[in-house]
Amino acid sequence: MLARTIRTVALIVCVLVGSVGSGSAQEQPDIMILFDQSGSVGKHDPKLASKAWLLTFLKTFDNPYKIEVVGFDEALYRNLAVERDTATDIKALNQAIDEIEMVGKATDLEMPFRYLLNFAKPMTKLAIIISDGEPEIWDAKLGYLSKEVQGDARYDDLNRQYRQMKDAGVSKRKRFEKLGALYHARNIELIEGQLPGIAKLIGDRLIIWDLSGTSYYLKTWAKAAGAQYLPMRVAAQENPVEQLQKAMTALQQHSSAIVKEALPDDHEHRAAVALTAIPEIAAKVQPKEIPAPRPPDPPVETKAPEPAPLQPVAPSPSKDDQPSSWLIVLVLLGGAAGVYAFFRRRAPVASSAKAGPAIPLDLASQYIDTKVKNALDDAEKLRRKLLVNESGAVNVERRFSLRVSVPPGAMEVQWISEDGDKRETPAIDISMHGVKFETYGAGIASVTAIICPKMEVVLAVKKFEEIRRDGSRAVALLIEFDNNLDDWMRWVEIITRIDQAVTK
Repeated sequence: MLARTIRTVALIVCVLVGSVGSGSAQEQPDIMILFDQSGSVGKHDPKLASKAWLLTFLKTFDNPYKIEVVGFDEALYRNLAVERDTATDIKALNQAIDEIEMVGKATDLEMPFRYLLNFAKPMTKLAIIISDGEPEIWDAKLGYLSKEVQGDARYDDLNRQYRQMKDAGVSKRKRFEKLGALYHARNIELIEGQLPGIAKLIGDRLIIWDLSGTSYYLKTWAKAAGAQYLPMRVAAQENPVEQLQKAMTALQQHSSAIVKEALPDDHEHRAAVALTAIPEIAAKVQPKEIPAPRPPDPPVETKAPEPAPLQPVAPSPSKDDQPSSWLIVLVLLGGAAGVYAFFRRRAPVASSAKAGPAIPLDLASQYIDTKVKNALDDAEKLRRKLLVNESGAVNVERRFSLRVSVPPGAMEVQWISEDGDKRETPAIDISMHGVKFETYGAGIASVTAIICPKMEVVLAVKKFEEIRRDGSRAVALLIEFDNNLDDWMRWVEIITRIDQAVTK
């Protein structure tokens, strides 16, 4: 039986939920687990992820460690202190974590980084931050501005304006429209100001686990902090078992290298056993035994996917090479069909005695499917490239025609104002080539990203042009994304599905 313990059962069951100040003294932990316990994390479940990782860590590694579990929303909370030296009361540990309330009205992602700067030491072996990466110190839907932020001297100028507007009877909505983007930009600025210190202090011993799998912020901050970024999605509305098993295996591998303790051969099995100790998923997961050689699968005949229909586009008179490009598209599709037909004829013969060494039908089918898929992908990318090239000849104003309305909360535009403030404001309308969004009257220096929280998509904008300003709103022509062709294909998908994306 593995040797591990909790300092006292009383410490676990009576969870310490006191706010942590910058000067609080504590015994130095070896491992720090910091998770987002705000009520605004929505479909993602950081508490479940934190519990799964704590139990998996205890099951996986044998050396003694002092572990601290810290929650954050608009403040910091020391929830658990765990020492690993005798038998652990898993039931009490489960109960203690379950009793942690996820009711915070704001999410200040500066908190975990501030905690690390205050409490991490050069001898800290491992730290992990678990969140979906959506900073929200001011919840517009609830009309709630973080009380910690309202008492923070670093926000004094904004807090002064906030109080003046409140005393003057200005509505919560109007206050948010005037100051919301400024508070958000200040919060991001403060976080990014701490990242160089994090890099020097703990750097590659920090893992940032992005539960959404797509957070622009967490990915960017992990790079700036020298941390390891782990985009592993865990959503409460979905069956979390498979997601957690994959995440636990990835964390085991990352942590093994960081704490310099070799993984046991059966580490995947141990992770599955740890998950069975969590009541909410115990009925859905079976411990994964050490894999044994499996017999070959029986031959299965697979069908190649039918080619997606190409959208005809009239060639532009100024583009002499476009007819030949469309010919390339047809050749790619024809080549894929030829490969498919050739192997479908050859595969059965290859298993006969006269045909030499047998080629397993399932391998041949996989090869065919891969070739067909690659050809279709290449054809679609080339088609998209032609569409983008042709659009250059279209009048700029006309390129924002055929607009689609964006439901509230479905899309945010990340941009930088002319005075250098980083902002994130709602999109109003979108088209094949552009986006209309709120600016609250500020001038635009650059558009940096399009974020769709519900669809879990972040598109980094490389080049744009502001083509119109309409009162407090602006229209930006999207000229180039970072991953241009792939992102343009995703943009088309967003246009067709945006009406299904509702506020979390």
